[in-house]
Amino acid sequence: MNNNRFLNFIYVKILLIIVFLAIILSGCTILNYYPKSYIDDNPKVENFKNGEFVNANPTEMITESFFKIGYKFMFENTQLRKPNFKIPTEKIDINSFSNLGDKNLSAIWLGHSTVLINIDGSIILTDPMFSKWAAPINWFGPKRFFNPPIEIEELPILDAVIISHNHYDHLDKESVLRLNGLAKKFIVPIGVGKYLQDWGISSYKIIEKNWWEVYKLNDQIDVITTPAQHFSGRGLFDRNKSLWASFVIKSKNHSIYFGGDSGYFSGYKEIGERFGPFEITILPIGAYNKMWKSIHTNSEEAVKAHIDLKGDLLLPIHWGTFNLALHSWIEPAEQLIIAANEAKIEYVIPKAGKIVDNSTKYLIEKWWNPSKE
Repeated sequence: MNNNRFLNFIYVKILLIIVFLAIILSGCTILNYYPKSYIDDNPKVENFKNGEFVNANPTEMITESFFKIGYKFMFENTQLRKPNFKIPTEKIDINSFSNLGDKNLSAIWLGHSTVLINIDGSIILTDPMFSKWAAPINWFGPKRFFNPPIEIEELPILDAVIISHNHYDHLDKESVLRLNGLAKKFIVPIGVGKYLQDWGISSYKIIEKNWWEVYKLNDQIDVITTPAQHFSGRGLFDRNKSLWASFVIKSKNHSIYFGGDSGYFSGYKEIGERFGPFEITILPIGAYNKMWKSIHTNSEEAVKAHIDLKGDLLLPIHWGTFNLALHSWIEPAEQLIIAANEAKIEYVIPKAGKIVDNSTKYLIEKWWNPSKE
C-alpha cells in the first residue's frame, strides 16, 4: 500500500512537472493577444507571419517530448542543480553608483537577467526579476537561490526599464508594479506593452519597438531594439503573439549590449557590424540543453557571440539564480572560464551586487564554488 501511494505521488508529480514545462516552454497566463494596430499600420513587418512573430531563421524550439523533459527534470542531476550553501552577495552603495557622473559606464548584476546600468549618468534596469518564484504559481515553479542584493524600493529613479520578452523569469508582474513609481519609461518589444497596460502601467510610460527601431531616451542615450533568437508566451494559447528582443544602449561616449535571452544565431554578427564595438556585452550563459539548443545560449556560444558583437568585456547573465535546466548550477560559470580563456577575451563573473565598469578585468572570485577558492 505504501509503495502504491509512493508511486502515485511520483506519477502525479511528474504529470505536474510536464504541465508546468508545457506552460513554461510555450510561455505562461492564458492570453490570446497580438498587436493588430501595429501590424495593420505596418503590413510589411518581416518578423510577423501567419499571425505570430518569428525568428530571422527557422527555429526548432524543443527536440524531445514534454514527458521526457519532465521526467529528466524530476530525476536527472537533481542534487547539483541548486546550491547547498548560502550564496554571498555584495552590498551596494546605490548613492555612489547613481552619482558616478558623465562619461561613466558601470553595471551591477542583481541576479538572473536583471542588471542595473549607469551609462553617462542615465540609470537603466534590465529584465527586472526581484520575486522569489519564476512562475505563475509561486510554490510550483523555480525558486531563486538568493535574495536580490538590493530591494526595488532602494533603487534610484530609473530613466528606463528594458524588458526583453514576456517569459516569467524576465517579465515579472510583481516587480513591474513595484517599479512603476520609479521608472520613467518601460521599453519593450511589440506586444509586451499590453501586459503592462493590463497591470495598470500608464500607456505614456510604455515604449514598444520592433527589431532595429531606435528610441531616443534623452539627449545622451539611444536605445535600439535588436533581434534575438527565442520565442514568447505566458500560457498555452499565446505562443509568439508578442516579440522578443535584445537591446543596444549607446551614448556619445559608450556602447553596451544586453542580450536578454537567445540561442546563438547569425544576428550577433549583424548587430556587431551595425552597432559595435561594445565596451560591455551582457549575454546569457545558462539554462541550456541540446533538447532546446536553438533558444538558449551556452557559455561557449556566449563567447562566440561576444566576439561577433566586437565586445571588450563579457558580463554573463541568465545563470546562477534559478533551476531552469538539467546542468549543474555552477556549470555555466566553469564552462565560461574555459571558453573565455581559450578565446583570450576579457570577462567577469561577479557576485550579485558587485559594481563592474568598462575597465574591470579578471573579476573571478569563484564565489559559486567556495571549496575551490
